[in-house]
Amino acid sequence: MTSKSLTSALGRAMVFGLIGCQFGCRSGDRTVPAGVAPSASRSTALPADHLAPGELAPGKEVVFGFVVPTAMRVERRFPDAAHLIGHVDPQALARYVRAHVEVQRMEMGGARVIFPAAIIPGAPKDHTFRVEILSDRLQTRMVLRDVTPPPTPRGLSEEERWRRAGRAMDGGMLDRQKLE
Repeated sequence: MTSKSLTSALGRAMVFGLIGCQFGCRSGDRTVPAGVAPSASRSTALPADHLAPGELAPGKEVVFGFVVPTAMRVERRFPDAAHLIGHVDPQALARYVRAHVEVQRMEMGGARVIFPAAIIPGAPKDHTFRVEILSDRLQTRMVLRDVTPPPTPRGLSEEERWRRAGRAMDGGMLDRQKLE
């Protein structure tokens, strides 16, 4: 085969390939062309602005840097805790929390899910939170509590630290009447 005939054969194959793709690869067509993996198909992936079934949408209210889902509302707020309530699936809420905070582990038992040490990206970096999700037949509650330990005073001796905690160096209780 000469180079001229090879070039014209390749040109015809490209033209027929483009015509075939034009008729067989319409944008509204749900079929996946041969050779393309189904996971790579556009029809199976949700657009970025759509929620998966059962997924909670982020709301506008923020507590300790945590964006409250739209289906939940803040029932009570304290300096170190917040109580949220809503009619949501507790598993969906647990998935939402996992997606919006950094957690090392979670504990599940009965109608309760606990994240004992969660880091909220919008909160101060040195703060740690405990997230509890409780569910009953009527509603789901979420308690968000700041469990960051208080800073230890610097410059105190070991004995003074124990005394301020109400203990002797051996771990026994101090007599409070003698301290006054």
